[in-house]
Amino acid sequence: MENLQILAGGISQGCVFALLALGFVIVSKSTGVFNLAQGAFVVMGAYLTYSLHRQAGLPFWVAAVLAIVALAVSAAVLEAVAVHKVATKNLYTPILVTFGLLIMIPPLVSPFWGTGQLTIGDPWGLKVVSLGEVVISQRDLAVIAVTFIVVGLFGLFFRFSRLGLAMQATAIDPEAALAQGVSDRLVHRLSWAIAGGLGAFGGIMLATAGGVGLGPGLENYALLALPVIILGGIESPLGAVIGGLIVGVVQQFAVVYAGENFGQGFDEVVPYLLMIAIMLVRPEGLFGTRKVRRI
Repeated sequence: MENLQILAGGISQGCVFALLALGFVIVSKSTGVFNLAQGAFVVMGAYLTYSLHRQAGLPFWVAAVLAIVALAVSAAVLEAVAVHKVATKNLYTPILVTFGLLIMIPPLVSPFWGTGQLTIGDPWGLKVVSLGEVVISQRDLAVIAVTFIVVGLFGLFFRFSRLGLAMQATAIDPEAALAQGVSDRLVHRLSWAIAGGLGAFGGIMLATAGGVGLGPGLENYALLALPVIILGGIESPLGAVIGGLIVGVVQQFAVVYAGENFGQGFDEVVPYLLMIAIMLVRPEGLFGTRKVRRI
Protein backbone atom coordinates (compact mmCIF):
# COMPACT_ATOMS: atom_id res chain seq x y z
CA MET A 1 0.00 0.00 0.00
CA GLU A 2 2.89 2.36 0.67
CA ASN A 3 3.93 2.09 -2.97
CA LEU A 4 0.40 2.93 -4.11
CA GLN A 5 0.47 6.00 -1.87
CA ILE A 6 3.77 7.08 -3.40
CA LEU A 7 2.41 6.42 -6.88
CA ALA A 8 -0.60 8.66 -6.23
CA GLY A 9 1.63 11.51 -5.09
CA GLY A 10 3.91 10.98 -8.08
CA ILE A 11 1.02 11.14 -10.54
CA SER A 12 -0.12 14.45 -9.07
CA GLN A 13 3.40 15.90 -9.23
CA GLY A 14 3.80 14.53 -12.74
CA CYS A 15 0.61 16.26 -13.86
CA VAL A 16 2.06 19.64 -12.85
CA PHE A 17 5.27 18.83 -14.74
CA ALA A 18 3.17 17.78 -17.73
CA LEU A 19 1.32 21.12 -17.83
CA LEU A 20 4.58 23.05 -17.60
CA ALA A 21 6.14 20.90 -20.31
CA LEU A 22 3.06 21.37 -22.49
CA GLY A 23 3.74 25.11 -22.44
CA PHE A 24 7.29 24.50 -23.70
CA VAL A 25 6.10 22.09 -26.37
CA ILE A 26 3.31 24.29 -27.77
CA VAL A 27 5.64 27.26 -28.22
CA SER A 28 8.43 25.13 -29.67
CA LYS A 29 6.09 23.29 -32.03
CA SER A 30 4.25 26.41 -33.25
CA THR A 31 7.08 28.96 -33.42
CA GLY A 32 10.34 27.03 -33.37
CA VAL A 33 11.46 28.99 -30.27
CA PHE A 34 12.61 27.18 -27.13
CA ASN A 35 10.95 29.30 -24.45
CA LEU A 36 13.00 29.36 -21.26
CA ALA A 37 10.84 32.23 -19.94
CA GLN A 38 8.30 29.60 -18.82
CA GLY A 39 9.90 29.72 -15.38
CA ALA A 40 9.12 33.44 -15.14
CA PHE A 41 5.45 32.73 -15.93
CA VAL A 42 5.42 30.20 -13.10
CA VAL A 43 6.78 32.74 -10.61
CA MET A 44 4.55 35.64 -11.66
CA GLY A 45 1.41 33.49 -11.78
CA ALA A 46 1.96 32.29 -8.21
CA TYR A 47 2.81 35.71 -6.76
CA LEU A 48 -0.01 37.47 -8.59
CA THR A 49 -2.46 34.92 -7.19
CA TYR A 50 -1.02 35.57 -3.72
CA SER A 51 -1.58 39.32 -4.11
CA LEU A 52 -5.12 38.98 -5.41
CA HIS A 53 -6.12 36.35 -2.86
CA ARG A 54 -4.24 37.17 0.35
CA GLN A 55 -3.79 40.92 -0.06
CA ALA A 56 -6.78 42.02 -2.16
CA GLY A 57 -9.11 39.50 -0.50
CA LEU A 58 -10.51 37.85 -3.63
CA PRO A 59 -11.64 34.20 -3.44
CA PHE A 60 -8.84 31.78 -4.28
CA TRP A 61 -10.26 30.54 -7.58
CA VAL A 62 -11.16 34.05 -8.75
CA ALA A 63 -7.61 35.17 -8.00
CA ALA A 64 -6.17 32.12 -9.76
CA VAL A 65 -8.26 32.62 -12.92
CA LEU A 66 -7.40 36.33 -13.07
CA ALA A 67 -3.69 35.54 -12.65
CA ILE A 68 -3.81 32.90 -15.40
CA VAL A 69 -5.55 35.33 -17.79
CA ALA A 70 -3.10 38.13 -16.90
CA LEU A 71 -0.09 35.90 -17.58
CA ALA A 72 -1.59 34.67 -20.85
CA VAL A 73 -2.02 38.26 -22.05
CA SER A 74 1.44 39.24 -20.76
CA ALA A 75 3.06 36.31 -22.56
CA ALA A 76 1.39 37.26 -25.86
CA VAL A 77 2.54 40.88 -25.45
CA LEU A 78 6.05 39.68 -24.60
CA GLU A 79 6.15 37.63 -27.79
CA ALA A 80 5.02 40.63 -29.86
CA VAL A 81 7.38 43.15 -28.25
CA ALA A 82 10.56 41.17 -27.69
CA VAL A 83 10.65 37.64 -29.06
CA HIS A 84 9.01 38.05 -32.47
CA LYS A 85 11.58 40.67 -33.50
CA VAL A 86 14.50 38.28 -32.99
CA ALA A 87 12.81 34.93 -33.73
CA THR A 88 13.98 34.87 -37.35
CA LYS A 89 17.55 36.03 -36.68
CA ASN A 90 19.08 32.66 -35.80
CA LEU A 91 18.50 29.67 -33.55
CA TYR A 92 20.19 31.07 -30.44
CA THR A 93 19.08 34.70 -30.18
CA PRO A 94 15.45 34.01 -29.13
CA ILE A 95 16.65 31.37 -26.65
CA LEU A 96 19.00 33.91 -25.07
CA VAL A 97 16.21 36.50 -24.93
CA THR A 98 13.88 34.09 -23.10
CA PHE A 99 16.74 33.01 -20.82
CA GLY A 100 17.34 36.68 -19.98
CA LEU A 101 13.68 37.01 -19.01
CA LEU A 102 13.97 33.92 -16.80
CA ILE A 103 16.97 35.45 -15.00
CA MET A 104 15.44 38.93 -14.77
CA ILE A 105 11.96 38.24 -13.40
CA PRO A 106 12.66 36.47 -10.04
CA PRO A 107 14.92 39.29 -8.67
CA LEU A 108 12.20 41.80 -9.55
CA VAL A 109 9.83 39.84 -7.30
CA SER A 110 11.85 40.56 -4.13
CA PRO A 111 11.12 44.33 -3.81
CA PHE A 112 7.38 43.67 -3.96
CA TRP A 113 6.95 40.43 -2.00
CA GLY A 114 10.22 40.00 -0.13
CA THR A 115 12.40 36.90 0.04
CA GLY A 116 10.61 34.97 2.78
CA GLN A 117 8.29 32.00 2.38
CA LEU A 118 4.67 33.04 1.85
CA THR A 119 1.46 31.05 2.17
CA ILE A 120 -0.77 31.37 -0.86
CA GLY A 121 -3.61 29.35 0.62
CA ASP A 122 -5.83 26.95 -1.29
CA PRO A 123 -9.48 25.89 -1.23
CA TRP A 124 -8.70 22.34 -0.07
CA GLY A 125 -6.60 22.80 3.06
CA LEU A 126 -5.79 19.39 4.50
CA LYS A 127 -8.89 17.65 3.17
CA VAL A 128 -8.27 14.14 1.88
CA VAL A 129 -10.12 11.39 0.07
CA SER A 130 -9.65 7.71 0.96
CA LEU A 131 -9.57 5.22 -1.90
CA GLY A 132 -9.33 1.93 -0.05
CA GLU A 133 -6.16 2.20 2.02
CA VAL A 134 -4.70 4.94 -0.18
CA VAL A 135 -5.22 8.49 1.08
CA ILE A 136 -5.10 11.25 -1.55
CA SER A 137 -5.39 14.95 -0.81
CA GLN A 138 -8.17 16.83 -2.55
CA ARG A 139 -5.50 19.12 -3.99
CA ASP A 140 -3.81 16.18 -5.72
CA LEU A 141 -7.13 14.93 -7.08
CA ALA A 142 -7.92 18.43 -8.38
CA VAL A 143 -4.52 18.69 -10.09
CA ILE A 144 -4.97 15.31 -11.78
CA ALA A 145 -8.54 16.12 -12.87
CA VAL A 146 -7.64 19.56 -14.21
CA THR A 147 -4.66 18.15 -16.10
CA PHE A 148 -6.75 15.57 -17.92
CA ILE A 149 -9.47 18.14 -18.64
CA VAL A 150 -6.88 20.59 -20.05
CA VAL A 151 -5.24 17.89 -22.17
CA GLY A 152 -8.65 16.78 -23.47
CA LEU A 153 -9.63 20.37 -24.34
CA PHE A 154 -6.34 20.87 -26.14
CA GLY A 155 -6.95 17.71 -28.14
CA LEU A 156 -10.38 18.98 -29.21
CA PHE A 157 -8.99 22.46 -29.90
CA PHE A 158 -6.19 21.24 -32.15
CA ARG A 159 -8.39 18.72 -33.94
CA PHE A 160 -11.59 20.66 -34.59
CA SER A 161 -11.06 24.43 -34.23
CA ARG A 162 -9.80 26.65 -37.05
CA LEU A 163 -7.17 28.21 -34.83
CA GLY A 164 -5.97 24.80 -33.67
CA LEU A 165 -5.70 23.55 -37.24
CA ALA A 166 -3.90 26.80 -38.18
CA MET A 167 -1.37 26.22 -35.39
CA GLN A 168 -0.75 22.67 -36.60
CA ALA A 169 -0.37 23.83 -40.19
CA THR A 170 2.11 26.51 -39.16
CA ALA A 171 4.09 23.97 -37.17
CA ILE A 172 4.27 21.53 -40.11
CA ASP A 173 5.00 24.01 -42.91
CA PRO A 174 5.02 27.74 -42.03
CA GLU A 175 5.42 28.92 -45.63
CA ALA A 176 2.55 26.79 -46.93
CA ALA A 177 0.33 27.92 -44.03
CA LEU A 178 1.15 31.55 -44.77
CA ALA A 179 0.28 31.01 -48.45
CA GLN A 180 -3.15 29.73 -47.32
CA GLY A 181 -3.79 32.92 -45.37
CA VAL A 182 -2.81 31.70 -41.90
CA SER A 183 -1.38 34.55 -39.84
CA ASP A 184 1.88 33.41 -38.32
CA ARG A 185 1.78 36.32 -35.85
CA LEU A 186 -1.62 35.24 -34.56
CA VAL A 187 -0.42 31.64 -34.19
CA HIS A 188 2.76 32.70 -32.41
CA ARG A 189 0.97 34.98 -29.96
CA LEU A 190 -1.73 32.42 -29.26
CA SER A 191 0.88 29.75 -28.53
CA TRP A 192 2.69 32.09 -26.12
CA ALA A 193 -0.60 33.02 -24.45
CA ILE A 194 -1.35 29.32 -23.90
CA ALA A 195 2.16 28.79 -22.51
CA GLY A 196 1.77 31.78 -20.18
CA GLY A 197 -1.54 30.50 -18.86
CA LEU A 198 -0.18 26.99 -18.33
CA GLY A 199 2.91 28.38 -16.60
CA ALA A 200 0.76 30.46 -14.24
CA PHE A 201 -1.44 27.48 -13.41
CA GLY A 202 1.61 25.33 -12.77
CA GLY A 203 3.04 27.99 -10.46
CA ILE A 204 -0.21 28.18 -8.50
CA MET A 205 -0.33 24.41 -8.08
CA LEU A 206 3.33 24.27 -7.03
CA ALA A 207 2.82 27.08 -4.51
CA THR A 208 -0.05 25.18 -2.86
CA ALA A 209 1.92 21.92 -2.67
CA GLY A 210 3.33 20.74 0.61
CA GLY A 211 7.10 21.18 0.80
CA VAL A 212 7.26 23.78 -2.00
CA GLY A 213 5.35 26.90 -0.97
CA LEU A 214 5.76 30.36 -2.38
CA GLY A 215 9.26 31.79 -2.17
CA PRO A 216 12.62 32.20 -3.91
CA GLY A 217 13.59 29.39 -6.25
CA LEU A 218 10.07 28.58 -7.43
CA GLU A 219 11.26 29.04 -11.04
CA ASN A 220 13.63 26.09 -10.58
CA TYR A 221 10.65 23.73 -10.47
CA ALA A 222 9.68 24.93 -13.95
CA LEU A 223 13.08 23.79 -15.20
CA LEU A 224 12.10 20.25 -14.22
CA ALA A 225 9.95 20.42 -17.35
CA LEU A 226 13.18 20.22 -19.38
CA PRO A 227 13.82 16.54 -18.56
CA VAL A 228 10.13 15.95 -19.26
CA ILE A 229 10.20 17.33 -22.80
CA ILE A 230 13.51 15.60 -23.57
CA LEU A 231 12.01 12.33 -22.34
CA GLY A 232 8.71 12.73 -24.21
CA GLY A 233 9.92 14.56 -27.31
CA ILE A 234 10.39 18.31 -27.66
CA GLU A 235 7.52 18.75 -30.15
CA SER A 236 5.11 16.12 -28.86
CA PRO A 237 2.16 17.22 -26.66
CA LEU A 238 1.44 13.56 -25.87
CA GLY A 239 5.09 13.12 -24.96
CA ALA A 240 4.85 16.08 -22.56
CA VAL A 241 2.01 14.40 -20.69
CA ILE A 242 3.54 10.90 -20.61
CA GLY A 243 6.99 12.29 -19.82
CA GLY A 244 5.59 14.42 -17.00
CA LEU A 245 3.89 11.43 -15.41
CA ILE A 246 7.04 9.30 -15.69
CA VAL A 247 9.30 11.98 -14.19
CA GLY A 248 6.82 12.76 -11.41
CA VAL A 249 6.43 9.13 -10.38
CA VAL A 250 10.17 8.35 -10.58
CA GLN A 251 11.06 11.44 -8.56
CA GLN A 252 8.46 10.65 -5.91
CA PHE A 253 9.83 7.14 -5.45
CA ALA A 254 13.34 8.64 -5.29
CA VAL A 255 12.20 10.97 -2.49
CA VAL A 256 11.17 7.96 -0.40
CA TYR A 257 13.78 5.35 -1.27
CA ALA A 258 16.87 7.01 -2.76
CA GLY A 259 17.49 9.51 0.05
CA GLU A 260 18.54 6.76 2.45
CA ASN A 261 21.26 5.49 0.09
CA PHE A 262 22.35 8.58 -1.85
CA GLY A 263 21.75 11.44 0.56
CA GLN A 264 19.26 14.26 0.91
CA GLY A 265 18.45 16.14 -2.29
CA PHE A 266 19.29 13.25 -4.62
CA ASP A 267 15.66 13.20 -5.81
CA GLU A 268 16.26 16.63 -7.40
CA VAL A 269 18.98 15.08 -9.58
CA VAL A 270 16.96 12.05 -10.66
CA PRO A 271 14.96 13.80 -13.46
CA TYR A 272 18.18 15.00 -15.07
CA LEU A 273 19.77 11.56 -14.82
CA LEU A 274 16.66 10.22 -16.53
CA MET A 275 17.03 12.89 -19.22
CA ILE A 276 20.66 11.96 -19.88
CA ALA A 277 19.79 8.27 -20.05
CA ILE A 278 17.03 8.79 -22.65
CA MET A 279 19.25 11.12 -24.70
CA LEU A 280 21.89 8.39 -24.94
CA VAL A 281 19.37 5.78 -26.07
CA ARG A 282 16.81 7.83 -28.02
CA PRO A 283 17.86 11.50 -28.47
CA GLU A 284 14.54 12.52 -30.08
CA GLY A 285 12.56 11.31 -27.04
CA LEU A 286 9.95 8.60 -26.66
CA PHE A 287 7.41 10.31 -28.94
CA GLY A 288 9.73 12.57 -30.92
CA THR A 289 10.31 12.33 -34.64
CA ARG A 290 13.62 10.92 -35.71
CA LYS A 291 15.32 13.38 -38.05
CA VAL A 292 17.31 11.98 -40.95
CA ARG A 293 20.38 13.88 -42.10
CA ARG A 294 21.69 13.31 -45.60
CA ILE A 295 25.40 13.63 -46.08
